[in-house]
Parts: sequence; C-alpha cells; structure tokens
Amino acid sequence: MLKPDYRLGPVRRIVVMGESNAYGMCAGDPLNEWVQALAFLIRRFQDGPLRVFNNSIPANVVSPRAPGYGAFPGCGTAPSALERFEQDMISYQPDLAIYAYGLNDSRCGHALDSFIADYGTIIARTRERLPDALLVLVGPYWNTQYEADEWTRHEYDAVRQGFGAFAVGGSDLVLSYNKSIADLAARHGALFVDVYSVTERASWLLNGDQCHFNDVGQWLIGQTVFGAIAANCSFVGRKSAHAAAEAGLTIHTTGGTNALPDVIEAWRPPS
Repeated sequence: MLKPDYRLGPVRRIVVMGESNAYGMCAGDPLNEWVQALAFLIRRFQDGPLRVFNNSIPANVVSPRAPGYGAFPGCGTAPSALERFEQDMISYQPDLAIYAYGLNDSRCGHALDSFIADYGTIIARTRERLPDALLVLVGPYWNTQYEADEWTRHEYDAVRQGFGAFAVGGSDLVLSYNKSIADLAARHGALFVDVYSVTERASWLLNGDQCHFNDVGQWLIGQTVFGAIAANCSFVGRKSAHAAAEAGLTIHTTGGTNALPDVIEAWRPPS
C-alpha cells in the first residue's frame, strides 16, 4: 500500500511562524536562512511562482503561560503565537502554513501539558480556518543546553547568564515536546518534521551563542523540512515528471556525469 499524498497541487503562498531560528538569525547569507532555503528548493522543483511571508519573531513563545513570556520586553516574546496567529498566519490565507515552536518554550521550562494545550488550540483553529492548506509543524531544534552535563561547564557561564529565563538545561522536556508535537500533527492531518534528531549534538552547526544555527545549520534545517514535504506531497515531483516525459528521458540518456568513460560508452546508445 502506498503512502497518502498530503498535497497534489502546487503551493503559491508560504507563511511561517516561529522564533529566532525560523527568523534566520545568525545566517550570514540570507539565502541560507532555513525558510529561504526551503523556498528555494520548492521553487526549483515545482511549477509556477511562490511567495514567502516569514512572520517569525525572535524570542517568541507559544503562549503567555510560558515562564519566559515577557522576559525580554520589546524583543518578541510577546505577543505570543497564541495571541497573533489569527493575524500573522490565518489572515494571509496560505496554502502552505508552517509553525516552528518548542525551542524557546522548552528553554524556559514551559510545562508540557500547558505548552501542548495552547499549541493544540493554534493548530486546531488553523486547520479549521485553512482546511485545504498543507500544514507543517517543525519540531524544536537541538541546542547545547539540552546536554545537561555539558551545559554546566564553566565555559558556558556567560551564555547561561545571558539567556536569563531561557537557560533551563536538560533534554527531558524538549524530547517530550518532540513526541507530543508529532502526535498533534497526526491528529490534524499535518506533517511533522523532526529536526532535533538531525541537528542533535552537532555543535558545529551552531553559532557561538549555542542557540542559533549558522549557515550550514540553517541550510540543513531548510533541506530537512523540504525533504519531509517532498516525501509526502506529490506536487514537488510533478515538474520533474513532466520534463522527463517531454524529453523522453530513459536510463540510457541520463546520468554519467564525471563517470568512467567505458561505463558511459556501455550505457549510452550510439549517436
């Protein structure tokens, strides 16, 4: 039995809500911001135009019940996702709606039951208001502070102090988030993207602040989100399928770049 197809038609409007990593913070090249990397890959493989609205806000949290809510006045913890999703997501009427939450809430110790209840309200209402949209939930990214023993080392003293309310260490909470967000996605016909396992313990993907991803990390996240969409939505492959049919591509007319000459000769038909 084949897997279900989450979307057949192309997407024309992407809206993303999240926090600083979705915002693209610490990517030196704007093209490497993970939202832009995702958009680049979709544009490359689907037909037609695509508009991107990145409504992510650094330091944002899911709801006012997060302990870190309002910790950095004027820096984005408020308004929370729960307070702004009607305006910053639903009013845009996207056909690809992406939420990327869990990092900041876990970093400030937002209890699982409270977090998932408020996030669940957002997702349920989004699905109700955008019944035909492809809905994607990107899970929390890995950060150094999730490695409890590592996080207590003196070399991170200044970083921990700078994080303030967002310095909670250990992985138990964030891993419970990851599982619960996956369950939430399944209940509402959404795709879940596990970026935690992809970035886990790869400290070279992080900026020196131990929270935000550098250009390689950002691109990897965007590629991972694209991979989840491509593996579950046929619209991504339609352009390639049409091009192959029109050009009459076969096993004898493709491949061989930088290959051994005798292998190319054996597989390519005579001109």
